[in-house]
Amino acid sequence: MSDKQRLGKHFENLSEDAKTYIESEIAYQKLDLYKKLINAVSLLLKFLVNSSILLLAFTFLFVGLSLLLGYILGYNFLGFLIISGVLFLITLIMVIFGKPLFERRVLKMFNSIFSDLKK
Repeated sequence: MSDKQRLGKHFENLSEDAKTYIESEIAYQKLDLYKKLINAVSLLLKFLVNSSILLLAFTFLFVGLSLLLGYILGYNFLGFLIISGVLFLITLIMVIFGKPLFERRVLKMFNSIFSDLKK
């Protein structure tokens, strides 16, 4: 076998090895992305379930407080108006000051999920 034939065979093997490596790397990246996607979806689902339960609990709490205030003041509608006003003020404060707080938390969450993408 001449040097040219051996060199050609070597490059042919190198080409096949590179092709196998690229295919393996693509398969690995697909699996890694799938794992990260499942993690993100499960975190989102967990957040939605916990938020729904918390929303339901707060709804009952505020209805109870409204009824209690209404009983104390003698008129149920006054209790509901007071609690609605307090909730409106809290919402207004969150709209004005809450954006940076929420942005940081969301960025931290996504950074923790997708931190392996840089590797």
